[in-house]
Amino acid sequence: MRSVKVYEEAWPLHTPFVISRGSRNEACVVVVECEEDGVKGVGECTPYPRYGESLASVMAQIMTVVPELQAGLTREALQLRMPAGAARNAIDCA
Repeated sequence: MRSVKVYEEAWPLHTPFVISRGSRNEACVVVVECEEDGVKGVGECTPYPRYGESLASVMAQIMTVVPELQAGLTREALQLRMPAGAARNAIDCA
């Protein structure tokens, strides 16, 4: 069985990211770790509010498929199971 971990992290930026609507000193990300037979993959994503995503919504999307991931959901099946977006990206990269 594949093990899956999902958690949030805040990564400090080396220098502030500044644009006209504001600045950021850290990147808030969702991290997905998948491990099977001693091989570990790690993927992460940054939710984009512009596309209706938040840390909470991305975490919720990922958590809905964790049982399927643990059971061996393939990358091909993932493409059919989830819409494109931050959540699917983090899983796909892991």
